[in-house]
Amino acid sequence: QARGQCSSQGSAMTVLSEPRILSHESGQTPQPDEQKSASAPLQVRPLKGTFGALIEEELSVERLLTDQALAKQLWQTWQEHGGVLVMRGLVQLSAAQLAQVAGIFGIAEAQLDVNKQKFEVDGVQCVLRIGNIKDDSGAPRSLFAAEPPLPPSGSPQYRCADRKPGWHTDQTYRRCPPIGTLLFCKQAPPEGGATCLADARQAYEMLEPAKREHVDGLECLCSQMHHDNKMHKLSPAYPALTADMRSQYPASRVPMVLRHPITGRPALYGMNASTCRVSPKGADVSAEELDRYEIEGVEDASVEKEWRSGLLPYVTSEAFTVKWQWRPGDLLVWDNRSTLHCGTGWDWDAHAREMWRITLASDLPTACPREG
Repeated sequence: QARGQCSSQGSAMTVLSEPRILSHESGQTPQPDEQKSASAPLQVRPLKGTFGALIEEELSVERLLTDQALAKQLWQTWQEHGGVLVMRGLVQLSAAQLAQVAGIFGIAEAQLDVNKQKFEVDGVQCVLRIGNIKDDSGAPRSLFAAEPPLPPSGSPQYRCADRKPGWHTDQTYRRCPPIGTLLFCKQAPPEGGATCLADARQAYEMLEPAKREHVDGLECLCSQMHHDNKMHKLSPAYPALTADMRSQYPASRVPMVLRHPITGRPALYGMNASTCRVSPKGADVSAEELDRYEIEGVEDASVEKEWRSGLLPYVTSEAFTVKWQWRPGDLLVWDNRSTLHCGTGWDWDAHAREMWRITLASDLPTACPREG
């Protein structure tokens, strides 16, 4: 697989099946090239402790696409800082070049979900346009979700009262959940529209031992149909799955605590708008219950108990979160296996916001799992 080529694993999904997650013991992740980088050390500023890294020097698009030693340093910095990396100044980056840059961090999905393909950017099938961009007729040219702005305090902490901000991990409903995301800013409003990230590793590690043992034994039931019905109710322009498409996108179980296949560190996992139930691992789910979750869009009370009133306010507290305020040319890369994130609103009637997103389907063949 050439670096930067949009690709997809293409594996079929089955109802309530376990996602295939690469592990230390699987033997599926080859060892990396041990050649030492010849590039000078990167100028890196941590965003919060060991969570998040900003590359302080502006890197040219040409260097990003051609310097293999730099690529290794960026990947390593990304993993060493909890799976969050930010670069600035890439204003001239094209959609095709963004797809190439994605190859530094993983293998991108070959194309968008069928109900989002109309929002692809410049014919690049793995790049999704997000925001409030419309064509000359007023029809949407981007995927839009009507999220509220942050409160006057600026705090991104989850609020139980209105269930905002919408913190989540991307696409946990897939049989093979994506490993990460690249989000690139083309247009930014003068205020608002920040993206916030939470350190799910540190949050797990700082739980009381009894709570860690409790969540270790839980799993989340995630359904794309449940997810899309929720989003469609929030934003009517959001494309929902039809009843005929339900069998193509069956629900999946994911662990509530996921051990990262590269770093070996466990993290809280499995919270998404698709999460319709939390239960002990292996618990039965009846067809009637699944219909209620997927067709009626009902969320089981266990999600409120374990996530919404329990873990979400904790993991999104000041101790574990960073907030990124965008400007054009910014590129943010995050690892879904060690973070949660949320988008926030802005004055979308007055200002444009255009973001390009690439989903990383899997790790690079050269990614090396840590021993132990």
